[in-house]
Amino acid sequence: MMVTTTIYKYIQSELIKNGKSEMTVPDDSKYFDPPLDFIWFDDDLQFTTKILKYDEDIEEIVNQLFAGLSLKNKEHDHHFKKTFINRFTDRQINRQTIESFQMQLVATFLSYEDYINTIYEDMEKFITQTTTNKQNNNQSTDGQSTSDNRSAFQDLPQSSTNLDLNDTTMDHATDNTISRNKEVNNQVVDVQTTGENKSYNFDELAKVGGVLEKIYNEFDRKCFLQVW
Repeated sequence: MMVTTTIYKYIQSELIKNGKSEMTVPDDSKYFDPPLDFIWFDDDLQFTTKILKYDEDIEEIVNQLFAGLSLKNKEHDHHFKKTFINRFTDRQINRQTIESFQMQLVATFLSYEDYINTIYEDMEKFITQTTTNKQNNNQSTDGQSTSDNRSAFQDLPQSSTNLDLNDTTMDHATDNTISRNKEVNNQVVDVQTTGENKSYNFDELAKVGGVLEKIYNEFDRKCFLQVW
C-alpha cells in the first residue's frame, strides 16, 4: 500500500518534465507508408537503468533534491549520492510532500556533513591503519680550544732557554719558535624526520563500510517510512 511517494517516482516525474522518455521510434519507420506506429523500449533510456548508472540527468536531479549541497570533494560527493539514490530509490518518503521531505533531507545532510567528509578524506588511513610520525632534532654544539706550542734548540751548552709556556719571553736560544692556536666551534644542527607506517587489514576495510552504513541508516530513519 502506497502511503507517500517514492524517490523513484519523483525522479521519474522530473525526467519526464525535462523531456526524457523511455520509448523511442525506430529511425527507419519514416520510410514506410504509412509510417510504422510502434515504438521501441530502449534499455539505455530506461529510467531504472539511468538511476543505476547515475548518469548526468540523474545527478542533476539528485543535486537539486539536496538543494545544491555537496561534499568537499566532487568524487566523494558523486559516490555518496549515487549510493544514496540506489539504496533508497524505491522507498516511500516520510513526508506528504517532496518539499517537506527535501527540508528533512537537507537538515540530516547538514548534521552529518563534516563527519561524512572526514570519513571519505581519511578512508585510506582507516583501511591501512596509517600512523604518521614526525620528529624534530635540534642540536647545538659550542666548543672552544686553545693550544700553545713552543720549540727551541741551542748550539752551545751555555745557551740559556726558557721553556715556560706561560712565559712568552725566551733568552739565548739559537732558534725560538712559538705558536698559539685558538679555535672556537659554534654549530647548530636542525634535523626533521617524518615517517608513515601502513598495515593493510581486510577487517579494517569492512569496518569503514560499516561506518558508512551507519550514516545511511540515519538517513533511513529520519527521511523514509519504516514500512514494507
